[in-house]
Amino acid sequence: MTKNIDTYLLTGDITVGQARAWMKRKDIYAKSNLIKLIHHRFHNRYVKHVKKIDSGFLKMAVSCLMIETLESFRQGRKDTKGKGVGKKMFKDFFTLEQKLFPGFKDIAADFYSSIRCGILHQAETTNAWRILRKGPLLDEMHWAINATKFVHSLDGSLDSYVESLKSNDFNSKIWKNALFKIEDVCQNCNRNP
Repeated sequence: MTKNIDTYLLTGDITVGQARAWMKRKDIYAKSNLIKLIHHRFHNRYVKHVKKIDSGFLKMAVSCLMIETLESFRQGRKDTKGKGVGKKMFKDFFTLEQKLFPGFKDIAADFYSSIRCGILHQAETTNAWRILRKGPLLDEMHWAINATKFVHSLDGSLDSYVESLKSNDFNSKIWKNALFKIEDVCQNCNRNP
């Protein structure tokens, strides 16, 4: 039995039906509301809460989830499954966000395997990396990352993405990718038989 998913909440008070209607309209009202949807999902699911967490380890775990999700929106991907896809997502993210994450482009592959995969698959960082809540954002000499500063930079990445959406029209690649991902998020409200 298939349920009508139009009433499912995607975030806050925005339903699947509303999001889909806005994606069809493609006017300034729709754009504003779709940006609100995207910002609310990221800010309220990740940034707002992770800033309050006292554990650097948890900050980094949630940050890694947000990076993959944000890149999925930017690149218009349903998921990050597949050989090398996840690693590429982190390389692409740190390449694009060099101003907010200086030095991370050079360590993106190591970050992915030693921090992201270490935390998410083994519940610890690997390859001598440490997660701290003090010091510089990235200390390559001591293999350390300041999780508090990392979250602050990640919040800046979200702001940058939202500003890009505001300054581009629906025919742009950034919007085509975002709309593809929003539709995928809507589809995820369906139960597979």
